[in-house]
Amino acid sequence: MIFTRRERVRAATIDEIKEIARRHVAEKGAAALSLRAIAREMGMTSPALYRYFAGRDDLVTALIVDAYNSLADVLEAARDACEKGDHVGRLAAIAFAYRDWALAGPQEYALIFGVPIPEYEAPPEITGPIAARSMMVFLDVLDAAQRSGQGDFSDVQTAMTPTLQAQLQHWIDKFQYHDKSELVYLALSNWGMIHGLVSLEIFGHLAPGDGGKNAGALYQAEVIAMAKRLKLM
Repeated sequence: MIFTRRERVRAATIDEIKEIARRHVAEKGAAALSLRAIAREMGMTSPALYRYFAGRDDLVTALIVDAYNSLADVLEAARDACEKGDHVGRLAAIAFAYRDWALAGPQEYALIFGVPIPEYEAPPEITGPIAARSMMVFLDVLDAAQRSGQGDFSDVQTAMTPTLQAQLQHWIDKFQYHDKSELVYLALSNWGMIHGLVSLEIFGHLAPGDGGKNAGALYQAEVIAMAKRLKLM
């Protein structure tokens, strides 16, 4: 596709706005994000900036979409770097890529998984499908393991109360997940465990004693335990 000069300039300006916004979020937090401050740094008037983003919320949404896409890209690349039949390797690669991505960009992590931004509500029709991309990477690995006969997920049915089944079906319908409720349950429950450890590390709750230097050992142990729970090891 060939873009006009005007389109290229507009795209470059949007990229610059978002780059400055990310830095401001890193320095002051998302709640303090101001289009006026960004415009001032760029040498633009505030009204001129509104030609690119209708308001702060639109800019925040764009940053969230970028963060979710960045995470999904990293997870997909980690999965695809392993052999298709290596389900344990793929699971571990995804888990470690998730932590590495978070540690490399804690502000982006906090933007999508941290404290809600005051007076901001993410539009679910925009952020929902993007957020689902990351979970689909995990689900794809579990689905492939089940199809190959390596993963034994039969015990899951004992936890399937009618209430839980209804909630899982809601997620399947909303995010277009695999139509296998047991896989969605396993993905959400196991992802919740590794996500919890990453959040504890990112927000400094694993630092006492050694300054958090050995948090990776705990995470590695949990990834191994996860593979064993899924009967992949």
